[in-house]
Order: sequence, then structure tokens, then C-alpha cells
Amino acid sequence: MRKGFLAATLLGIMATVFCTTAIPGMAEAKGDKFKVAGISAPEYRGTKSLYAIKDKFEAATDGKIELDVFPANQLGDYTQVFEEIRRGSIEMGLIFLPSQFDVMLEVGSLPFLASTGEEMKKQLSPGSVVYDIIDKSLDKLGVKLLRLYGDGFIGVGIAKKPSNPTDPSADKDALIRVAPVAVYKETAEDMGFRTTNIPYADTYSAIQTGVCDGWIGGSSQINYLSFRDVIDYYIPYNCLFDQTAYIINKKLWESMKPEEQKALLDAVNVEADKSFADSTAEDLEFQKKLEEAGVEIIEVSDGERAALAKHIRATTWPKLAKTYGEETLEKIKKDL
Repeated sequence: MRKGFLAATLLGIMATVFCTTAIPGMAEAKGDKFKVAGISAPEYRGTKSLYAIKDKFEAATDGKIELDVFPANQLGDYTQVFEEIRRGSIEMGLIFLPSQFDVMLEVGSLPFLASTGEEMKKQLSPGSVVYDIIDKSLDKLGVKLLRLYGDGFIGVGIAKKPSNPTDPSADKDALIRVAPVAVYKETAEDMGFRTTNIPYADTYSAIQTGVCDGWIGGSSQINYLSFRDVIDYYIPYNCLFDQTAYIINKKLWESMKPEEQKALLDAVNVEADKSFADSTAEDLEFQKKLEEAGVEIIEVSDGERAALAKHIRATTWPKLAKTYGEETLEKIKKDL
């Protein structure tokens, strides 16, 4: 009897250990707290969207699951956070998707994938070829994509006026900083700029001291908040689009009850859907602020932007086929 009791006790302990460790990050039935990582400052609308999701989700689940939001890289930069979400040590986040795990996670940054917020919403929402590629790539990495979030179109902030700024094939007679990513370098050069790789943290001083003339990689908001004192011109090319992703640990997601999944998706969808319209309004708002700060906006007409898009898709996209595959790009073209 004593041996039987000990065996039963051991089995019980083993079962308890298995249940609590078999699925890293698995939610308990009651009183859970999910760490949610953000990369933006508390006042940025992306961060505000996380708090809106928190309020809606916690209300829908009667507070059984709490979302603990950590903005401004408090839990690490986006590459660290992504790895932690894969492991389940951080449950959820709104972050950039690091491409070192799968280069296909960059596909949403194809140049001139769309030229308006509404068009970009279509390309970066469920049902599009691009969204499906990103969704499947994340799934293989143990991460569930909830939605993509529209951060904004990218232009060029520059200290000297480029030559023929809206002519798609003309030399711009300007050197600009690009991120060390093929899509940025190829796009800028095919638009007529010379490029250089400078760490983002050094870009302000590089423009200030004349090491480079300007940079590509930020929206009008970022140019206003971080570069308005060293640039004299901003060109809203809308050639690239910044996006982040609401993601959650896949095993944790699968462990949640259907009604909990629905509550979270419902809250995320509201914020993701309006992010693209918000980004358009925000872009216009900060272009105006740049003008008020003495920065000239070099306007790009719809016709000029269409010509730029045609040029880049014909010139730059074939170069990127080495990265993403010709078949993939053809599918995306058909979906435009």
C-alpha cells in the first residue's frame, strides 16, 4: 500500500510538472498576465493602440487575462523581443519583424507596393498575397500574426535641394544615408541618389557636418521630431512604407479559449484597420509642422508618383527577385 501510494504521488507530481512545462508560455485558466512589448514611445499612436487593445480585451475577458504593456523598448529591441516571443518568455508585442530569421518577412517593404494609405491597407491585410507570405513565414517560426499595423509612408529628408527631384531616372546629385537593407539601397539608387551606410544614431550629425546630404527611411513625423534642425527639404515620395506587427507566441495562442482568441482579434483588428487612415492624416499633419519649422516640402503629384512607381517596379523589383524569388514577385504584381 505504501509503495502504491508513493507511486501515485510521483505520478501526480510528474503530471503536474508536465502540464505546467509542456507548452512554454501557455495561459492558465484564470488570473493570467501577458507581457506585451512595444518599441515606440508612450505618446506614439502605435503604443496608444496597445493600451486600447488592453482595455477592450480585459473588459471582454472580465479581467481573467491582463495585458501588461511595456513601451519604448523596455523589454529589449525588436530583434530580442521577437526571439523572446518565439520562446514564450514574452507573450505578445507590436514590433518590426526582423528578417534575419526569414528574409520573406521583409516583403511588406517592397518599394511602391502601394501609393496611398487605402491601397497599402489592402496589401497588408488578410487576403492579400503579401500578408499570406508574412503569415506563413511567422507560423514556421512559432509566432502567430494577429495583424500588420500601418506606421506610415517614407520620404527623403535632405539639406540641399536635389536636381530633378521628381524625375524617376534623373541623377539627383545628392548623397543620402540608407539602412543596410537591399530594398532601401536599390530603391534610392534607382531613384537617382547616391547612397551610403551610416548607423541611424549617427545620421543627424552626418547631415549636420555634411558627411551626407540627407537620408531615406523615415516618415514626415520622424523627420520632424528628429531631423527638422538639419534638413531644409522633405520629399514625400511614399516609395516605402513602415509597418509593425501585432504578434503572439503561437503555442500560447493555440492554448487560449476560442472566445479569448476572438476577443483579442476583435480588439487588434479595430486598431490595425484604422492605422492606415491614421498614418495618412498623421503624414499631412507633420508635413505642415515641417513647413512651420522652415522645411520646404517638395510636392510630388499623383502623376509623378505613378511614374516613379512604374520606374521602380520595372527597375528595382527585378533586382529584388534574387531575394524574394521571381514567382513571389509575379504573384504580388498580379495582386496590386
